[in-house]
Amino acid sequence: MPASRAPFEEIVTFAYTFDGYEVLGMERCATLANEAMSAFGRDRSLPNDLDSLRACLFFEARRWIVLEREPDIRSRLYVDALLERIAERAEALSDGGEALPLA
Repeated sequence: MPASRAPFEEIVTFAYTFDGYEVLGMERCATLANEAMSAFGRDRSLPNDLDSLRACLFFEARRWIVLEREPDIRSRLYVDALLERIAERAEALSDGGEALPLA
């Protein structure tokens, strides 16, 4: 798993290890991701469950690949926050303090 502030290429590679469209469906994934990004912009809140976080990261990777550029500063702060929360949730869900495999 890449650290926050990792090159965006590394983040995209990791994000694509979880197919949010397959898990949630395209429309539900997009709705979740857009609502989560708006909430983060308002009050820095993020989803708590790992699948939602991974779906949001997947969608952000897709968003910026489709736009054919890297995220702007505000979006990059959101992506970095997603990565940090994913790492926190994976650690909290692991047994014996050993991190869960994320890819």
